[in-house]
Amino acid sequence: MTDETRPSDGILRRTIVKASVLGVGAFGLIGTTAGAEHDAADEEGEDDVEVEEDGEAEEDGEAVDEPDGFEVEILAPHAPFPDDVAAELSLEFADSEGDPIVVDMDDASTLVVAEVTWTPGGTSGWHRHPGPVLVNVVEGELELVWERDCVPRTYAAGESFLDPGEVHNATNVNDDGCARAYAMFLGIPDGEPATVWVPPVEC
Repeated sequence: MTDETRPSDGILRRTIVKASVLGVGAFGLIGTTAGAEHDAADEEGEDDVEVEEDGEAEEDGEAVDEPDGFEVEILAPHAPFPDDVAAELSLEFADSEGDPIVVDMDDASTLVVAEVTWTPGGTSGWHRHPGPVLVNVVEGELELVWERDCVPRTYAAGESFLDPGEVHNATNVNDDGCARAYAMFLGIPDGEPATVWVPPVEC
């Protein structure tokens, strides 16, 4: 893990770059409505998350972010490929001259497909996934902010993006309409969660 502090637009910003995009998380992929708790994670019985008396979930002693106006509907549950499947994906942002993000998965042999909806102004909360996610935006517009550079990037209906499994937040920037996308999660180990909420990132 690299932990560095650097100035940006006159403001000191702490950037944490994860050493691996294959970290295993504590919460499952769940459907959540505005203000709801992570009930599905509790039902699975597989979380390592401490829950304080006030109901706030924690990861490594810090309260994790929560979704608001964000719902996930599983269209096709966890399914393994009967064949060996590996994947190498590279992501180079159109507005960046930095090195590409490379995801090299020796085992990408599972698949989960979901429909994700954000209400007006809704947010996913800061989170990550154990493997890469291919996302097709079919309605509205989403603003994504990645922990690695804190740059807001917008994806509209008719566009797709690659989520390499790094910490990020996705927000519906429209105040009067929903945003909707289809997401295909690769390489989620059987019995492991697909989404992990993390403490909020200060950008």
